[in-house]
Amino acid sequence: MLKNTCLLISIVFSLLFPCGIHNIFANEDHQDSIASIEQTTFANLQSILSAYQGVYGHLVKKETDGIADLAQKMMDTAAQGMQTEPDGAGRRMMQHVFQGAEELKNADCLHETQCAFTSISNALFIFFKSWPNQLKRNELKLYWCKKDGHYWLQPQNLSPVCPYAATGACSDIEEVKNTH
Repeated sequence: MLKNTCLLISIVFSLLFPCGIHNIFANEDHQDSIASIEQTTFANLQSILSAYQGVYGHLVKKETDGIADLAQKMMDTAAQGMQTEPDGAGRRMMQHVFQGAEELKNADCLHETQCAFTSISNALFIFFKSWPNQLKRNELKLYWCKKDGHYWLQPQNLSPVCPYAATGACSDIEEVKNTH
């Protein structure tokens, strides 16, 4: 009897907590492999988002000093992601982030920096459109500047500030709540 109970407990445990879980569920409502992202994708995304938020902070202040270092961090992470991601959306996102970060690193003025930031934002927007629960998981909000038509991500605990406004503050900002 004890042997059967132990066997039953081990079977139930193995079903509830399978070994080697490598996926992060992207959508709480769909916990299956189709709606999940790999652990490596999640780790790369975290690193890219960290540098992205640093660039965002500089752009809001209209400063470009220090952005090249952040762009290099994004390039390094995206290059690693391009090697580890299987063919598909994750690899394409990493390629677009790499290209945008390369443009960001080589930007000579605020306008070029903003254009490169737009490129990276667009690559990330596609990811978050496919996995909207990742916005919440990463404590981010997605905004759209109606004036310039550009998207950006920023920490959810900050008031929206457009990184694209050439001078002063942009007042025509809208949070994108439904990315589908």
